[in-house]
Amino acid sequence: MTGNDVQRKILAALAAVRDCAEQMENSADGLLQALPTMPMDEILRATSLEMSTGLKDTAGRVTFEVALLQAQLGEGKTNVPNVITALSSVDATIMDALASAADVVDELEAAAERDERNEPPFVMMIEATGVMLQGLERAKVATEALRAAC
Repeated sequence: MTGNDVQRKILAALAAVRDCAEQMENSADGLLQALPTMPMDEILRATSLEMSTGLKDTAGRVTFEVALLQAQLGEGKTNVPNVITALSSVDATIMDALASAADVVDELEAAAERDERNEPPFVMMIEATGVMLQGLERAKVATEALRAAC
């Protein structure tokens, strides 16, 4: 594999992680805007809002880390193994944040089974979580492709 191929894989992995973080932030923003006005159990609302705030915070940190990593690459202050390690760490950070979303989805599902007014927030949360998990999968695949190239 040529240096240009590795460079393309680095850029693809950075873009995939950045896109995942952007999707996560957009989803969190949508949840933070919609959940306060949705009829739902108040304890679940608080839990859902807290989780959404955590997702937004994680997305911001990931975006910062990717930008920093890209700057270090541009300045020649890091190498490919360090990039792979950093991207793997960021992928794990995103995965941890999305695990909390899955937990909230489970709580909302149980609540929707007890009281149908909790169904709309459940559907919204499960759809947002699904989109975020797809973004994470693309980021992980891109990171693994970079790892395999080296």
